[in-house]
Amino acid sequence: MDKALNQSEIPDVMAEAYDLLVQHRIVEITEPIQQNPKEGTTDWIFECTVQVPYPNQENLPREIPLYVSMPEAFPYAPVDIYPICEEVRGFPHQDAAGLRKLCLHEERLAPRDPSRLVCYVKWAIKWLKDAANGILLKSGDPYELPDFRHTQLDLSLPTKDLLIFEESLNSYESWKSHINSSGNVECFLGEGIPAIFAVKFCDKDGSAIGKSDYAQNILKKDSKIKGRWIIVQDIRYERHRPPHTYEEIVKLCSANDVDFYRNLRSAWILENPCKFGILLIGFPIPKIVGQDPTEIHWQPLFFENYNEAKKRGTKRRPKSQSSRQSQIWEKLIGSGGFSPFQPLPWGNVENITSDRLYVRGAHPSEVQSASIALFGCGALGSSVAELLARGGVKQLNLFDSDSIAFGNFCRHSLDGSSIGLNKAEELAERLSRANPLSKIKGHDVRIPLNSRSDETIHQVLEAADIFIDCTTSETAFDWLNQKAAESSKRLISLFFNLGAELLTICISGDSKSCGDIFLDLNRSVQQNRTRIDPGVYFHELSEEEEIMEGAGCWHSTFPAQYAHVQILAAHAVDIISHSISFKSESGLAAIVERQSVLQNGVQIGPLVKIAWKKEY
Repeated sequence: MDKALNQSEIPDVMAEAYDLLVQHRIVEITEPIQQNPKEGTTDWIFECTVQVPYPNQENLPREIPLYVSMPEAFPYAPVDIYPICEEVRGFPHQDAAGLRKLCLHEERLAPRDPSRLVCYVKWAIKWLKDAANGILLKSGDPYELPDFRHTQLDLSLPTKDLLIFEESLNSYESWKSHINSSGNVECFLGEGIPAIFAVKFCDKDGSAIGKSDYAQNILKKDSKIKGRWIIVQDIRYERHRPPHTYEEIVKLCSANDVDFYRNLRSAWILENPCKFGILLIGFPIPKIVGQDPTEIHWQPLFFENYNEAKKRGTKRRPKSQSSRQSQIWEKLIGSGGFSPFQPLPWGNVENITSDRLYVRGAHPSEVQSASIALFGCGALGSSVAELLARGGVKQLNLFDSDSIAFGNFCRHSLDGSSIGLNKAEELAERLSRANPLSKIKGHDVRIPLNSRSDETIHQVLEAADIFIDCTTSETAFDWLNQKAAESSKRLISLFFNLGAELLTICISGDSKSCGDIFLDLNRSVQQNRTRIDPGVYFHELSEEEEIMEGAGCWHSTFPAQYAHVQILAAHAVDIISHSISFKSESGLAAIVERQSVLQNGVQIGPLVKIAWKKEY
């Protein structure tokens, strides 16, 4: 029989929600609501039972007890629901360890009023019925990885760090013949990224199977970690749950004709610069349940390696190194960290193949595959470079001879960690950390290049498909214009006026150079053939308008908010992306105008519009 609320101190909204649940009679309350007695908690809890169809496919009992936790922030935070039933474990959409919380719908779909509790309980009832009938994850659903999270972590191991790998449908073809097999893997620590990168996989004979071409400046030098890999056909040990203990993974690997302990020992004894070893457990996964696999997923096991274990020594010193190694190993698998009932030290992972890395906001493939050389890494150039890099451009070379100063930070993406260093090189380092699959390199050189410039710089320019000039230097523009014309490359020139109110874009075409297009644009503005006021477009700073950054500065700067720079840079990149992806043969000149948000307190329209454009 339902038990009535017996605590008057419960917050009003929770009391109302709880009473509403009791009135619905969709569950039977077995323990009435109370404040969680556990120290340091502020939630309110109660217990109830739910009935599911019986008999059922998964052999769940007819009545399933639940533990319900309502957060102090109710109804603005999710309600957590846990089964108090050993049989309800190992399902999809369920935490694999601890209290085995049910993973329900997104909280945004629940109302933010007292009826929120009823909504969550109804979701839990539907979850349990689907679990009983074996349809929590059915054919046609997006595939869900098993839950490898657990509560018993060895904090001396990098189990909380990410292991980064790159696997796709293309690489899966190389793995098909290696299912239920094992081999070696080379990993590197990240430089500026707290992660471990799986770089190269080889079979047991040392032949390469796959290699990830990460940007070299994100891999820490002299940090190579040698490890082992195993691939099994299916990682599920119980329902959708992966193995949790060494005993369970030994059984699973044995069923796949793989000797787990032999591979673990091979990884354990490898000489490495770090204190831990790595054993990657791989298994094929599909994108859609019921369809063929599309990639290999890797899940790392981290463990203390032999070099660390032997430092603790033994009371009786063995006669030889090999016998000492065997002595430590036998102890580890007998009653130590590798013994059957010890929890598996699973690590965290992320697959950053390009199909996943850029799926939320990629440039068109033609833009991603273009080799771009960008000149000038100031306010505008750094914003343009960032937008290109984060959209997946795979080859980006940055050129600037200036160093970053504190005065730049008001409208530059770099920060104080780069003070006094070269803008191009520091920007390339930062963008490589955001896009480790691309080759982004900075060059501390001034344009135009002289005859003594490094030959590799000339080679970079020769290899580029597109030049983007953000220097605001007439000398640099003239040199780049000539260089682009001589080598049939597309030159794009970008600059804005005082206050970043107008952005000019000139893009060379097959029959007209960027320089000629720019001259025609200038004449058009001067002769009032555009609606742009020549006085505004060609405005020169007066002494009163000049901004001096501080005492000793001989060089004035111009006013422009970073937000306004980014608004115009984003529009410029959109135009550039469209021009490249549609492979336009025509040249283009355009003036983009940034409008004020408000006029007399009334919004007047879009923030940015094309004030004038012309094709050539």
